[in-house]
Amino acid sequence: MTWNEHRDQHPARCEGLSGEELERHLFVCADCRGRVRLATAWDALKEVGPSDADASTADERFVGHVREAVRREGIRRHRTRLLLAAAAVLLFFFAAGVSSRGRPAASSGNEEIEASLATPAALEGLLPE
Repeated sequence: MTWNEHRDQHPARCEGLSGEELERHLFVCADCRGRVRLATAWDALKEVGPSDADASTADERFVGHVREAVRREGIRRHRTRLLLAAAAVLLFFFAAGVSSRGRPAASSGNEEIEASLATPAALEGLLPE
């Protein structure tokens, strides 16, 4: 619903309200709530009055703040990338270490097979020829 439609349906619905009744209406009616917020913001600007600072100084100050924020964001992104790269490297080396410990060395298996072939089994002497 637009403001004009709202105003046409109930033009002075919340103008006569005060206190808790006004708060209830503003809780329900988003259009009136927005109008009250806008009026409050304008009143606050009127109280502040014109600034003594020059507009160019304010612009320079604003640009300085924006540059500083961009610089901090770049540093934060760089730090995040470094931490993610370090985590990936650690995960890779962990996975490589776990996979190398999981399988036995091939030379120990071959040595056991050769040793069993060289020595006669204990039961061979008991079998008839």
